[in-house]
Amino acid sequence: MSTPKVSIGMPVYNGENTIRNSLESLLSQSFVDFELIISDNASSDSTKTICLDYAARDSRIRYIRQQKNLGAYENFKYVLDEARGDYFMWAACDDVRSFDFVEVNVKFLESNLDYVASASPNRMEEQDQRNSALVTFSLEGTVEERISSFFKNAWVSHGIFYSLIRTNVLRGCDVLSAQQFLGTDWAINLYLASCGKVGRVKKGLTVFGARGLSRGPNAWSAFRTHPIGWVFPFYKLSIYSYRLTSTFPLRERAGLIKTLITLNIKSAISQAWSESLVLLKRAKRKTALI
Repeated sequence: MSTPKVSIGMPVYNGENTIRNSLESLLSQSFVDFELIISDNASSDSTKTICLDYAARDSRIRYIRQQKNLGAYENFKYVLDEARGDYFMWAACDDVRSFDFVEVNVKFLESNLDYVASASPNRMEEQDQRNSALVTFSLEGTVEERISSFFKNAWVSHGIFYSLIRTNVLRGCDVLSAQQFLGTDWAINLYLASCGKVGRVKKGLTVFGARGLSRGPNAWSAFRTHPIGWVFPFYKLSIYSYRLTSTFPLRERAGLIKTLITLNIKSAISQAWSESLVLLKRAKRKTALI
């Protein structure tokens, strides 16, 4: 088999309701020199049947079904480990991309060697299609400016994580060999920003689905592994960020510390409120059953 220019990794678990649209958007790309690696995390629905059907029709698909559920993070890492292309991108099973996404971002990276990743504008599926809903920020300038820009846009940074990335750069990310924590995707974005610039082309579009773990009612508790997580939800991300910026001038590091403290305080309040609502709903359900 010839080596493809681009590798697309799709980790999936029970994606029968959305995966068809996502696959159609990828297989309809104007750029055709890619492989699509699907890692089925031992789904219990019809995901396997759907994927095998598409794989039988398109030789660019490599479908692998895991014997047991690896966990989401390990499944994301698995598809990257399997990648053979010069460029790589993750694709969630409920996301849809415009037909020209891969083409325009490959062209950008081929022409701009100082950029480590590139993305198109993006929005969430529940948002309307007006330009005001589009996320278009990039990470450019000095490394200090890139890190600062990321934290200003962290809550809408999905497009960076799901951008087209130089495979060799992404594989050098030390976060990939660590245990998953709250903000692992942000840490990977920060790593990319520390390696080089991340561009945002004007053409193309990604529409993100609303079924991810981070948008669910148990998002906070799913990643909380230590009591300190109640007070500093992003404490592991904060430690990683501080280490990543060890060569920054004192003024920039002081500004980063302030940013991280503010992030954790606001997130702790949001976490407490969210957890309270979950407990309240459970109490109401129990009362209704009595």
